[in-house]
Amino acid sequence: MKKKITIFTLAAALIFSAVIWQKGEHSANAAAASFPDIKGHWAEQSIKEAVAKGYVNGYPDGTFGPNNTLSRAEFVKMIVAALGIKVSDNAGGAWYKPYFDAATAEGIYVNGDFASNDFNKAMPRVEMSKVGVRALGEKNVQAKEWMYRATKQGLIHGTAPGVLSPDGTTTRAQAITVIERILSVKDGKKLPVDKYAVSAAELYWHKTNIFSVAPEMFDRPENYKQGVTNGGMNSWKESLLTLTTPDGKYKGEVEQLVVIDMADPKDPNRKLLPPIKELSWASFSTIQKLQEVSDDYIILLKTKDIFNKDTKLYGKGLRIMFGGFVEDETGKTKNSPQQLVHGEESLNAYIVSKSKYSVDRSGSLRINIEAPGKPGAPFTNETIVRSYFDK
Repeated sequence: MKKKITIFTLAAALIFSAVIWQKGEHSANAAAASFPDIKGHWAEQSIKEAVAKGYVNGYPDGTFGPNNTLSRAEFVKMIVAALGIKVSDNAGGAWYKPYFDAATAEGIYVNGDFASNDFNKAMPRVEMSKVGVRALGEKNVQAKEWMYRATKQGLIHGTAPGVLSPDGTTTRAQAITVIERILSVKDGKKLPVDKYAVSAAELYWHKTNIFSVAPEMFDRPENYKQGVTNGGMNSWKESLLTLTTPDGKYKGEVEQLVVIDMADPKDPNRKLLPPIKELSWASFSTIQKLQEVSDDYIILLKTKDIFNKDTKLYGKGLRIMFGGFVEDETGKTKNSPQQLVHGEESLNAYIVSKSKYSVDRSGSLRINIEAPGKPGAPFTNETIVRSYFDK
């Protein structure tokens, strides 16, 4: 009789292991956490901690598969288990349904968060960001803002300097790393932040990085005081980025407004410029060579023409105009934005000192876009950035 019970128990264990295999969580010796394929891996320590906590296991062959792609269902199951959220018994349906029900009840997952309802599909990084940010209590987030929130809190880092890869698939190692970071934030710890990822995420979200790279100039605390509704990041509205002239003959669009920190020789957005040694900045009759490293910002505008029905009246592309800076009358300093020059070509890019600029009596700095028209062309512009200063 004992022999029959033993055989039955062994058979049941094998069946249970097969079910777990199908679900994507493969049993392994969690206590050892010594998988041969994680030794020297960048996420080795996080994987060991996750296995010790019991919300993920390895494969029956003794490996972990850190670089294996993770499905949406597997990620939701892992984060629900890691957060200790109660899961009801599966009364039928897909194996992952109880985990999604639990995540929905906690506000971690909302129907429609994923691009499709194929929960066995590999999870994109942008969707992992969405679930991670929800897990930290942020709910009302705009489209494409998820990765910005995730990078600002240190949950997501770049796949390379300044590279987000929002549509890139998520590996088991990446998922565990993000979940461990979520648990750290919930424990009150402050995470290191990848500033290049934040900049890229802001560009991905709303076509500029000006508020994350140059906050002391364009995203100051004064922009969010009571009664101020159009300062700092609140001044940036995508509806203002498309400009049509009053006569309807020209229409252009801002593709990106990019700030490059010239004090940082590793700033990945330097690649948007011609070689630095070939650049100069010009003010009045003054031409100065651009330095490879300096305490300045470069503000670069990238635009496209939607249509131009009168090329004799309107030029090519939108341009930026600055307001609120105290102009330097000598033309020999960068206290106010000065235009960059490449050879004989004037670029839609400007350099301004990070510390020596000053603000006029208006108490605000402004960046406008306008259509460059010849004399007689109807004039119109839009203020796309406004920053307030205490006076």
